[in-house]
Amino acid sequence: MKNTKRLLLLLAVLAAAILLAACGSKETSNEAAASSESKEQNAWQRIEEAGKIVVGTEGLYYPITYHDETTKELTGYDVEVARALGEKLGLEVEFKEMEFDGLLPALRNGQIDIAANDFSITDERKEKFDFTIPVKHSYGSAIVRESDNSGIESVEDLKGKKVGGSATSNYSKFAQEQGAEVIVYTGSDTVLPEIVNGRVDATLNDYLVLMRSLEQYDKPGLKLAEGVKFSFSSSAIVMPKDSPELKEKLDAALEELLADGTLKEISTKFLGADVTQPLEKE
Repeated sequence: MKNTKRLLLLLAVLAAAILLAACGSKETSNEAAASSESKEQNAWQRIEEAGKIVVGTEGLYYPITYHDETTKELTGYDVEVARALGEKLGLEVEFKEMEFDGLLPALRNGQIDIAANDFSITDERKEKFDFTIPVKHSYGSAIVRESDNSGIESVEDLKGKKVGGSATSNYSKFAQEQGAEVIVYTGSDTVLPEIVNGRVDATLNDYLVLMRSLEQYDKPGLKLAEGVKFSFSSSAIVMPKDSPELKEKLDAALEELLADGTLKEISTKFLGADVTQPLEKE
């Protein structure tokens, strides 16, 4: 009789344990699903409630994001586009400056809400992040030495050359695909003198950015490689993956800024041309 009672008690304890485990598993699963749903639904709400959007940018990439020599204030095409977005959405805009190669990791781990740094829209990036509608259309080119015939007159000539640039930029990736060796630099102001002194042969970037960089550098020894044209592309502001509400708000604001001519005005000021319209590939 005692053994029977003990067996029944043991079975009851086991049944209770199994029931509790099942309930706990279900609750954990429900909590995880709710957390995921909350994260997706509240990407915009969190920003709206804070009244502030945190923008990651480099601050070393003239004329996209840099510090004005006179005022020392952060400015540039993408910076002013972000400010115009904040004004349109009724948000304070806070900028966090960091190296280009750290921007997307910072976006992924929640340090910033969006990244504004002339990010080209690529299939590889779209797998991990969402983009606004394009804010810039352009193509890639190269700055090379002027005096000693760098030998870079076309994309094919990049093979075997040393190209200076950011480690994770799409331009550096393109250079590697052409057989060039990429030497990592932070900021155009550091790589241009290195081309002149022969440590690297070229730097690749958006052709309008390169033209403005040459104007700012304002020293002999460099030129735009007119025959190097590649990667007709569009760039946009980047946000975390699966942020539909945030994307909807940003896109709507950008559409208004396009329609009222604000983006054209900003691009003409900083890039010397209207970059808001798609280009026809040659």
